Amino acid sequence: MNEAAACRVDWQLSPFLRGFCEAPFAAEINEFIQTHASAFRESNLDGSHPLRWTELHKEYAALFERQLQAVVQEEGFSLEDFRDHIAELREFAAQRAPEEYLPGCEPSFIPPGKGIRVEEFWDFLEALTASKNFESFKEVMCAAARRPKKSPEACGYTRSPAAEEGSGYRPSQPPDVDELGTPLEPPPPPPD
Repeated sequence: MNEAAACRVDWQLSPFLRGFCEAPFAAEINEFIQTHASAFRESNLDGSHPLRWTELHKEYAALFERQLQAVVQEEGFSLEDFRDHIAELREFAAQRAPEEYLPGCEPSFIPPGKGIRVEEFWDFLEALTASKNFESFKEVMCAAARRPKKSPEACGYTRSPAAEEGSGYRPSQPPDVDELGTPLEPPPPPPD
């Protein structure tokens, strides 16, 4: 049964993920983050944030929504198919090493593609989560504000400090969000 499910993911729904992990879209997301990261250099001591941050989150979310609509239209699948596909990939990725490829996302020559590794999937899921959850977005943007800019030829999704330190989403610790990035439970309170 699991093999049958993996086959369905392999050839039918992998275009969803490929559509989000393609270099031009990942570069667009990284450009957005780098362009607007400076707005997140300072935060208010009272925990509030500038209205501009909310506006930027809406713009960021719109990038993902536009890409989702393009992929759905091109591939002819529904949003529910996308959610199911991401859920299946989360389960798969949680049991695999970061350097392994996702099913149906191995490197190929026809069509040409470098493939999508488990580690790249977690980075993508983190970026997707940030498009649906303001706190995740704020974390990604604040982290980007603290680090030097990426070179223009770098592609792939920007990682949060948690991912860089090895304590973020990784196969041994899947994120506590649903397939579209909505938290499944509230995050723990910050340490005193």
